[in-house]
Amino acid sequence: MSYVGRYRGCLALTGPIVDEAASPFLSHSQSPPPLHITLLTKAELREVLDPPAAKTIGPVYALGVSRPRPDIVFVPVLWPEGQRYRLRLGLPPAQFHITLSAADAHDIDKSVDSILEGMCPSPAPDALLYELSHDFLLRGNTTRALQTACRLPHDSPRRWIRIGDVGVAESKYKLAMLAYGRALHDLQSVPERAVQYCLKRMFRCAQHTEWDVLYLDDERGQIPDDLAEDLEQQWPDALRDLIARSIPDGFLPTLSVESRVHVTLPDGYKLPRFFRWVVPFHLAAMSTPRNRDDCLRLAQIGVRHIVTLTEEEPLPTEWFGIGPAPTQTFLPVPNYMPPSPEQIDLFLAIVSERAPVLVHCGGGKGRAGTALACFMVAFGFQRPSPDWDHPVLPARQAIARLRAIRPGSIETTQQEAAVIAFESRLWKRRSALPVPISEPAPTTPIVTGDGSAIDQADLVVLVGLPGSGKSWFRQQVMLRDWNGDWEALSGDEMGRAACEQLIGRHRARGRRLILDRCNAGRDDRAQFLRLADTWATTPIAILFDYPADLCVWRAQRRPDHPTLPPGNRVRTAVAQHAKLFVEPALDEGFKAIVRVGSFDASRSLTRRFTGPAPIFKFPRTPHLLNLGAATSDDVVVQSSVTTAPGSTVVITEKVDGANLGFSLSPDGNVVVQNRSHYVTSASHAQFKKLGAFVHANREALHEVLGRDPSFPERFILFGEWMAAQHSIQYTALPQLFIAFDLYDRMTKAWMDRAGLEATLAGTGITLVPVLATRSDLPSEAELKSIIQTKSAFTDGRVEGVYIKVEKGGAVQYRAKVVRPDFISGNEHWTKGAIVYNSLVPQQ
Repeated sequence: MSYVGRYRGCLALTGPIVDEAASPFLSHSQSPPPLHITLLTKAELREVLDPPAAKTIGPVYALGVSRPRPDIVFVPVLWPEGQRYRLRLGLPPAQFHITLSAADAHDIDKSVDSILEGMCPSPAPDALLYELSHDFLLRGNTTRALQTACRLPHDSPRRWIRIGDVGVAESKYKLAMLAYGRALHDLQSVPERAVQYCLKRMFRCAQHTEWDVLYLDDERGQIPDDLAEDLEQQWPDALRDLIARSIPDGFLPTLSVESRVHVTLPDGYKLPRFFRWVVPFHLAAMSTPRNRDDCLRLAQIGVRHIVTLTEEEPLPTEWFGIGPAPTQTFLPVPNYMPPSPEQIDLFLAIVSERAPVLVHCGGGKGRAGTALACFMVAFGFQRPSPDWDHPVLPARQAIARLRAIRPGSIETTQQEAAVIAFESRLWKRRSALPVPISEPAPTTPIVTGDGSAIDQADLVVLVGLPGSGKSWFRQQVMLRDWNGDWEALSGDEMGRAACEQLIGRHRARGRRLILDRCNAGRDDRAQFLRLADTWATTPIAILFDYPADLCVWRAQRRPDHPTLPPGNRVRTAVAQHAKLFVEPALDEGFKAIVRVGSFDASRSLTRRFTGPAPIFKFPRTPHLLNLGAATSDDVVVQSSVTTAPGSTVVITEKVDGANLGFSLSPDGNVVVQNRSHYVTSASHAQFKKLGAFVHANREALHEVLGRDPSFPERFILFGEWMAAQHSIQYTALPQLFIAFDLYDRMTKAWMDRAGLEATLAGTGITLVPVLATRSDLPSEAELKSIIQTKSAFTDGRVEGVYIKVEKGGAVQYRAKVVRPDFISGNEHWTKGAIVYNSLVPQQ
């Protein structure tokens, strides 16, 4: 039995574990057993009067044999538990060894460096390499530690953990941060103890460097060239979320970043000034984004929503919400002023509900700093907690902490006062956020008068308090105006005078008009009915019937209302309209009055006005180049096509199947269209497995298509259904559906390739493969060469190629080139017996 005990005045390990380690080298032995490994020397034992028992012995690794002198032979060993024992006693690392000779010397090197050439085990076991690298670290030899760690398997978390340890030892904290992050790329394969070790080390590194693959100043030089490709990989969302959930209690960041500093991505792209994760992967701040590319890069590092506080500089809406770009909330705040109390509450709600969030103003100091300090008062440097019961930091301490890590933050006395007032407000209400007012239970519209008038109405007068949902209803009708039947006038956006002028000039021309104003009094409504008297034959009123306190609650959560931003004016406006409010009546001249008292009722009425969404057919794609496959009814580009500056040309394989579009019905069910009609598994033999595909991918399809709860039908995912052979026999399909386009009914735009890849990432839905990405259109010769490319899904060539010109997150132009022998002869594929394509066998 192996044990640690007294041996010749020392504390030593003896027994079978030592004999076994030495056995390969006993031919060199000049010393009779028992062999031993000294744990504590005689001198050390005198210092440690009562050494604790060694609880575990653990493995012993023999590293080779060393003969520094003819009469001295020993085996340097790694004994990890021995080193841990010594470290717990505060002793330096020992050069553990097994002496094989009668003679010995205690003043010579007995580490691995003393091993005779060719006497070290090769290939070395992974566990040995890991511990050997640690041993080098303990002895301060970081170069050998790194070299040894790099001999570990590429996909081993231990490799990257040890490289991270080297980074910490050398104060190369960016190297360490990225190495620990790389170790946790596949969280499922990493033991929990190692996960916690990496997280602890990463928070230590975060006091010296920014999170993720973001470089400060000259940090890129810390990364060895042969490790850069691995270490600079984008961090998985699961890792970012784990970090955000694992912030240590009481964590206080100390890294100070000046406002002039730009952090840099691995490809050299510089984000706008003053970027900083204040709460890792939950809340960040920065100066103003400069363009849509900045927004896309922010999405790349985990930002999902942007809060803009610059009243003087609203950002273009097309920068946001398309494909991978973050969504945005605009909370306009005058320069050098603080956000209003209601805006601060809304900001905190956004951070709680839509994280990771980035907030910015012009320079990222004043208005953004005020919002950050209020967050810190409420939550410190932690994510919001459902167990919140009091402010975490006093206001002045929050301001000081923020200025320590973001110098120059909070620029005026008004902004400081707003933070102090916010702390006081938190103590008074005992809640981090205002207590929400519940929405009414689902109801149906209640009609007074002629119910048939709803379908014939040519003038729809909306009536209700501010915040009652009138504008939401109007916007939803206009979004679903499939046939161009509706026009709308908005008092908030146009003003009363413009509404009066335009309603008087309106001529029906088959189009119906919505008047979106409060229309609180009889006289007010009568004035607009008189103005419309020349053309309106069937006016109706829709009464949005909600209590005033709920209307105030809703209106305070509208971030960028054109006339009533969150604040005291909301309460005043609702109170004034409530005082003057008179419900509409039939004797005013309305043919019917519809009472709406819930979102369900509002949605129901919206759909009645607009009807079901018609099928949106995938557009016919012109041939960019006719190599002989275009038929007489195909469209061929007649003139040369040019690309605008800044465009991207994406060329993908064109696959040969049945065109399908997946979308959601108003009640959220997945529906499938084939060209101009809906299909199911029973529609045709080639669609026999369609139902099974929808069932297996229902969650993924809802993730892709159901991103706008108020507009379920908004998105259509197009692709090819590859079950049956058309002209090409596919023998290596990953699945039966290959996606290639996502259409947005609201913006009437097609998502670009980057957006499509981001949207489908992690869903398991296959995309057509990219053959080339470039800045210009290929020449005729290049196109003829590209169509000779081998297909990703069969041994033969591609059917053809699909060319998209993209800019601003959307497809601007599309065309195709089909190889000349695409369909041989005149007989269509459907005339013969169906031949099915083949899937790649599941592993």
